[in-house]
Amino acid sequence: MKKAIVLTLAGIMIFSTPVLAHETVGCPGAPVAVYLESDSDIGIPAETVRAIAEDKTISEHMNNAVVDHWAMDPEQVQDLAIGKGAVLDGVEAPGLTFDLQKPELKRVYAAKELAQGKGSLLAVAKVHTHAGYSTAKVTFYAPGVKAGQAITVYQRVTDDNWVAVPTVVTDDHVVVDITANEHLAFIEAK
Repeated sequence: MKKAIVLTLAGIMIFSTPVLAHETVGCPGAPVAVYLESDSDIGIPAETVRAIAEDKTISEHMNNAVVDHWAMDPEQVQDLAIGKGAVLDGVEAPGLTFDLQKPELKRVYAAKELAQGKGSLLAVAKVHTHAGYSTAKVTFYAPGVKAGQAITVYQRVTDDNWVAVPTVVTDDHVVVDITANEHLAFIEAK
């Protein structure tokens, strides 16, 4: 009987969906756990660990995407992803990928404040690459947006200062010119 109970408990531990957590750095008040979706077992434990380190679900991590934000209604968040390719200082860099990172909670609150009087906050994300640049043209995949949609992207300069950056909206894409690895706020005029 003891053997059956031990085997049952071992089976539960092996086949349950993992819920992993880590301490967030520089983001007090943000949730500290990452709940992995049921299809998170992709057979590559290192990728799961990387997803947890990024505060992302495995699908966000594997697709270089952000589809969920702290302190925002998931039904109103615009999904974003970045693929390969960018233009750095006017030169095509087809193999370069900017990392799309989850926004810090305090940046989401700052972006919400920025959106007041301007429109609806669609998304907040941080972009990062190790390549040096003065200006980078980055294309975001944003499913559902339409050409001509009144979306303005703002780049965080300081805690209280966000600057509108050149933005072009086409079907399912938002192209922005940025000057630094920083948080971006996507706001639709209403």
